[in-house]
Amino acid sequence: MEFKRELAQKLEKELRAGRSLLLFGPRQTGKTTLIREVCAHFSNRLEYSLELPSVRAQLENDPEMLCREVEAMGGNDRPLVFVDEIQKVPSLMDVFQYMLDRKKMVLIVTGSSARKMRQQHTNWLPGRIRVEHLYPLTWGEMGLITKEGAVPHLFQEYLLYGGLPGIVTQDVSHRVEDLRSYSLLYLEEEIRKEAVLKRLPPFSNFLRLAAFESGSSPNASKLASEVGVSHTTIHEYYQILEDSLIIYRLGAFGRSRSAILRKPKYYFFDLGVRNAASGIGHDKGLLTLQMGVLFEHFVILEILAHKGQTQLSYWRTKMGKDVDLIIEEGERITALEIKATAKPNDSDFSGLAAFQESEKCDRAFLVCQVKQAQKFKYGVALPWWQLASLL
Repeated sequence: MEFKRELAQKLEKELRAGRSLLLFGPRQTGKTTLIREVCAHFSNRLEYSLELPSVRAQLENDPEMLCREVEAMGGNDRPLVFVDEIQKVPSLMDVFQYMLDRKKMVLIVTGSSARKMRQQHTNWLPGRIRVEHLYPLTWGEMGLITKEGAVPHLFQEYLLYGGLPGIVTQDVSHRVEDLRSYSLLYLEEEIRKEAVLKRLPPFSNFLRLAAFESGSSPNASKLASEVGVSHTTIHEYYQILEDSLIIYRLGAFGRSRSAILRKPKYYFFDLGVRNAASGIGHDKGLLTLQMGVLFEHFVILEILAHKGQTQLSYWRTKMGKDVDLIIEEGERITALEIKATAKPNDSDFSGLAAFQESEKCDRAFLVCQVKQAQKFKYGVALPWWQLASLL
């Protein structure tokens, strides 16, 4: 099964215009596959996969080799250079700057972690390179939505198994084991290497609890007690996951700062990975037991994929009123409450009502499972599959 990634056309257009790109995304979201498909349309190109120990060792020992090989390409057009997993050799960014400043190449780079690059104060090539992000498959890429509405079985599968391309292409019997392997082999082993974690068991326990509490504002003191580490270490663990693109931080919105809570919320980047890492599994019983949590993630992650570079936040007062997502686009503010209900009523809009009474708000929606949009006093109940009209 092949998926047409929505980002492909944009990337090719940028590269043909001579603009260099850095594509960030968690492992197994399909970065390498996507870039190779895009690069196949360019005849004058070079590729360096830093996942290969031999390539990595060559460029670590002699980074200027890349300059010489680019110079040897010749031709009338600047060669397109693709470097995969830049976090393996972040010092190459200085070489890239030298070549880009002299207009010797067009560059596209992928990365699945920013941790090592930040620790080494890597040159991020400001003004020379544009940053894009690749997420798991969107609803459109998965075929979740048709002209008639949602595809029920694909909707349920997405809630249970997520949208990683390599997982979706497997039959259901293999998805559970593949997601479990992702959790064990990558989330624990690879992150341990990057973070230089000396004690894996506490981190493994933290990972399970963090996955289970995904979508909430975690109580660091409670987690520290359960994991057996310090309060400070819990914050470091969250930073590791954030740097490794495994979780996304959603900050708090508010003009009346004294009246709202400021703690961030965290969301795992993929529902299948979240379900596997938390240990709750992928049984269909989850669609009843955790539908509210799964549905909120489902909607939030789709919006991240389309609006990840927009200002996103949530809102919660000390009195318990909250709104799941605030989207700021210039001066326009859109407030979204997300509930799995198919029969909304006025009480479902209580958070949106409180938000509109205290903050500027241009649009308010309850994203839910109604069959047709419905107008209420404090907003519109919107079928989730019509969310594209907002994005």
